[in-house]
Amino acid sequence: MIHPQGEVPSRDEDFEQIEVVRELLDDYVYTKPRLARELLDRQRDLLETYEAQLPGLEHRTGHDYHLAYHLHLANLESQEYRHAAAAAPFRAALEIAEQRGDIADRLEVYLAYTGHLSNLGEIEAAGDYLDRCQRLLESYPSDRLSAHAACRHGYLYLLFFSYPKATMKFLEAETLLEGGTFELSPQDHYFYSLTQSGMGTIYQNSGESELAVAAFVKAIHRCETIGLRARLPWHQLNLGKELISGGEYQEALSYFEAVVESAANGSSRALAAAYANMGFCYHHLEQPERASGYLDRAEEIYRSEADPDLVELASIGFMRATLLMDASRWEEAIAQLQQSLPVAQVDEHTSDPRLLSMVADAYLYLSMAHATTGDYRSAYEHHCTYDHYNLRFHKQIDILRQQQFAAQFRAEEREQENRQLKLRASQLKLKALRAQMNPHFLYNALNSIQSFISTNNAATASKHLAKFAMLMRQSLEYANREYITLEEERQFLTDYLEINRHLRYEGKLTYRVSLHPDLEEDIIGVPTMILQPYVENAIEHGLRGQPEGHIDVEFFPDDDDHLLAIVTDNGIGRVRVREIQARDATRLHHKSRGTQITESRLQLLSDEDREWVKIIDLYGPDQEALGTQVKVRIPVSEMLPRRGGPNA
Repeated sequence: MIHPQGEVPSRDEDFEQIEVVRELLDDYVYTKPRLARELLDRQRDLLETYEAQLPGLEHRTGHDYHLAYHLHLANLESQEYRHAAAAAPFRAALEIAEQRGDIADRLEVYLAYTGHLSNLGEIEAAGDYLDRCQRLLESYPSDRLSAHAACRHGYLYLLFFSYPKATMKFLEAETLLEGGTFELSPQDHYFYSLTQSGMGTIYQNSGESELAVAAFVKAIHRCETIGLRARLPWHQLNLGKELISGGEYQEALSYFEAVVESAANGSSRALAAAYANMGFCYHHLEQPERASGYLDRAEEIYRSEADPDLVELASIGFMRATLLMDASRWEEAIAQLQQSLPVAQVDEHTSDPRLLSMVADAYLYLSMAHATTGDYRSAYEHHCTYDHYNLRFHKQIDILRQQQFAAQFRAEEREQENRQLKLRASQLKLKALRAQMNPHFLYNALNSIQSFISTNNAATASKHLAKFAMLMRQSLEYANREYITLEEERQFLTDYLEINRHLRYEGKLTYRVSLHPDLEEDIIGVPTMILQPYVENAIEHGLRGQPEGHIDVEFFPDDDDHLLAIVTDNGIGRVRVREIQARDATRLHHKSRGTQITESRLQLLSDEDREWVKIIDLYGPDQEALGTQVKVRIPVSEMLPRRGGPNA
């Protein structure tokens, strides 16, 4: 909100402006970086002026404006790889999020900070924050934030050179961002472009240049379509560099020129990189004067930075020397190399392999230049110095590889621990569900016994009570086992139906439990009592109120890891059941507890997200209800023979 000169805005207008600026920054940090910097300055001034009154405003709007300010500033600096400038706002955002932020606030900050740590090469710290994100996402599921987390995870795997895992994470992020489950914000489009750039890097490092170019083009197209001006120059630089590696200097120039034409949308480092790469291209296109001019522009920008990039400055100086050497201007080349070496600021403590490599090459060029001019002594001395730095370079590469392998090992170890913890949690949940299953089954069965005793003679009731006791013993024995054999499941269902046949239907209930001949029932394991709730449902609801009925239970092969069980009854159908429940206030919203528990068990037993249970209403030619069919897809496990009989 801009006021005419001399007009003083009211406090309410300033409060309104604080909220408007926050909303604009959500967009401008990614689309209009120059304007975002101006707005951030304005937001800082407003927050400082109205510090005491902000809690009331934040309560009304639900936004923490200090958190938003620091996170916006950190993201803006991080996008331009100004790591030192991004550090302070990230620390402030982390402190606020952990002191008073909710789960969503923490996820946003942690995910942004993970990217910052990855850029700094702090792999283990980045992994720790990603672990925090994964734990938070379990209690705050979000496709949007899961996509952002997958993208960050992909870049972390890139640092480990784990390209297959990185690819899987980038594809996961891409799927979520293209899934249509939420409307994409500028930040989401930004992550989409990062995902494509990450895929481009994988293809680039795998030598698949065409695929790398296609991925970088995809990232550029998304930025141009949405107007992500903050990120666009960096994607254009990535594509240009990939084209350079393929010797396509003229085409690469077009992308560097695009960066220059846009003035890199306010990113001085991206602009300097574009000029430096243009100089490199013109050098290879044998246009030394143009190459030198662009190198001058790049150096001027780098030197104007508060924290100049020594690697880039040294690189420019050494590139100038190669231009002079190509022109056989050996004395000038020697002078240029000697002038550029101090810029690199390399000493015995330097560990940056890029600087060590450049300095080694510089001494090699000095050796060649002195040899050409006949100064063999200097040539020999510089070649010895080249050997020294070249050896240090390779040693440092070995150290970095060892560190990367160690970090990768620790990351794999942490992932394994997380998998074990999740497995343990799943096992505990399954035990809890089985513990709920047993009293539920016992309650319903005892109700049937009570009804039978009150209406039939004692001798018959005693006989069936003994059979019931055996069934209870079986169910209690199975309670401590996650899986039983298909043979044991078949026998348990048969015994259960047999008891119900006499307890509930005076012998008028018929049933069949059958297995496909391809199923090896003594080897195949199924989750304990997994089908009993659906058989019970068929009796309790499907055949409800009928003097007789029939239930079919069939098992079929499905695939290597699953079988298909089908429970069919010839009862009254679900429509009629709902009508009956509608007239019974105590059962108006009833849903079988047993089937609810079983569906939860099936979800926990597999990582697959699919339909595990399908219920089909059966009708005759005249649309009369013929019963209900339930199809259950059951995960299976190979069972070893149990030693010492069924009670071992």
